[in-house]
Amino acid sequence: MLEEITSNQIAAGEVIERPASVVKELVENALDADASTITIEIRAGGKEYIRVVDNGRGIPSADVPLAFERHGTSKIRNAEDLFHILTLGFRGEALPSIAAVSELEMATKIEDEKAGTLITFAGGTRTRLERVGAPVGTSVTVRNLFYNTPARYKFLNQPASERRYIYDIAGRIALANPKVRIRLVSDGEEVLLTPGDGKLETVMWNIYGAQIGENLIPVLRKSNYFTVSGLICRPEIHRGNRQAQTFIVNGRVIDSTLLASALEKGYQTMLPRRRFPIAVVCVNIDPTQIDVNVHPAKREVRFSDNSEIYKQVMLAVRRALSSSDPFAPWTLESAASPAEEAAAQEDGPADQARFPLTPNQTGYKEPAGTHVPHIEQSRANYITRQTSLERTQTAAEADSNRFSDQTLKITAPESAKAPNKKTDAEESENRIAHPKEVPAWRVIGQYHQTYILVDAGAELWLIDQHVAHERVLYERFQKGLLDKNIEAQAFLIPRRFELGIASLALLEEWSPKLKELGFEVEQFGQKDCLVRTVPYELSQIGASELKDLILGIIGTDDDEDYRHEALVLMCCKGAVKAGERLTNQVMDQLLRDLFATNNPYTCPHGRPVIVRLWINDIHRKFGRL
Repeated sequence: MLEEITSNQIAAGEVIERPASVVKELVENALDADASTITIEIRAGGKEYIRVVDNGRGIPSADVPLAFERHGTSKIRNAEDLFHILTLGFRGEALPSIAAVSELEMATKIEDEKAGTLITFAGGTRTRLERVGAPVGTSVTVRNLFYNTPARYKFLNQPASERRYIYDIAGRIALANPKVRIRLVSDGEEVLLTPGDGKLETVMWNIYGAQIGENLIPVLRKSNYFTVSGLICRPEIHRGNRQAQTFIVNGRVIDSTLLASALEKGYQTMLPRRRFPIAVVCVNIDPTQIDVNVHPAKREVRFSDNSEIYKQVMLAVRRALSSSDPFAPWTLESAASPAEEAAAQEDGPADQARFPLTPNQTGYKEPAGTHVPHIEQSRANYITRQTSLERTQTAAEADSNRFSDQTLKITAPESAKAPNKKTDAEESENRIAHPKEVPAWRVIGQYHQTYILVDAGAELWLIDQHVAHERVLYERFQKGLLDKNIEAQAFLIPRRFELGIASLALLEEWSPKLKELGFEVEQFGQKDCLVRTVPYELSQIGASELKDLILGIIGTDDDEDYRHEALVLMCCKGAVKAGERLTNQVMDQLLRDLFATNNPYTCPHGRPVIVRLWINDIHRKFGRL
């Protein structure tokens, strides 16, 4: 049988990976002791010195030696208690593991005792145990981590890297406990101080700064046995990794690919590829529905119903985005500075476009009628027909009265309204908040046969025609899927493609799904297939594009998300391309359709649709302001 010191060092290898692990375990002990103030001090990235001081309940003097016995815990009594855990610690491994690989000193006192208790360890061996004067609470000092296990010490990173890990875990714990005042001091410099005012947004400001703090959206959704809450950031601000995502379950900071996937699904089509949202997602759940004893360092939990957790977190994020302006709202400057007023008086009408114009003001024309004649050599065939996927009559009426006021009031299509309770299936569709107002606009022209130039009063807009059309098509296809009615166009002569035997076998499996998407495809001989119908919006794409599209769809992962991936491919193939010349009538109609969508801000890939230039920035470039 292994001696106790050796077994504790082995346990430490699982629980204590680096200095940040020590900080995490000690701070969690302080939180379990109901501390309202916690101070963390480190030196050399925690490799030389870590001290955690709290004002919690403390430990009775009789129990202090027991706290350093393996599995010495007062938080559970039997195996059944593992399924009712509401504390952060419960296994009694942290303190003996830390003591086994460091020089440790702990001073602690409870309110009912006149003196506190001091205990020290060196490499797992107790060296002191005595009564001392101490304030109520606990102070733990750890020096020379892994000094007696050089094989472990050499795998630690440089102090700067280890310091970064400590900053990260301290910040995440602060996010999980906004009611607790947490102070972090590194090499004598205070790097984090939270007020403990109970406001999550305050902690977010402290950790991430003003840019993120000013763009937070609250999340709240209640289910049968759990609640999802937290804060997410507007999708225009994102990161290249998941480092700014924090997941908290019953107050415990965890790693969770399930919750990360649900969060990112909620942002679907709003972020560019390989970009990730910024968020703090808290799940408060009946402890009987989770297992927290599945990871040595308690970084993971297991849910009893993964699919329900995934769905509710995803819907919570989507609802939060849809109930607010997910991107910066359409705003125009409402007042001029004295310098701008002087420039306006000097330059006359040149600065007039700074404000929204009324219908009769110079530079604006009445909108064209809702019917536009067929224009050849343009793929924008959506303007020549009225289908069930067009905007509702309400939105059309809003368009026809576009210049009845200074701004265009957008009415969301019926599919985006929620006057009645929606089913989960309907609610799970990607519905994004409509812009509350869009300034009156007119098409100026086309630049590089790629960008539509738009005069929007105080702003000049550059709109990518391809991604704008992608957004329009995506929402049409999406509504068609929801209504089980994607309009199909039959070819007079079916298109024939040669495929390999593996692709043909896959095609047979995908045939029902393709039909749901508007494609009727069947095997023809040993190597070929026939395409009889395609969605109406794709009826003019070339043969090569059509073949690539079908191969792309059947090559999509056959999971619950295949519809989204298929729609993205369909939109990309069906949308007008960069380099295609469009008439002003076509561009005008495209923008009407764009502003009638639920999310005119981004394409289905998450790329921006509109770049907005403020008139005063343009004036400054010319020295007019």
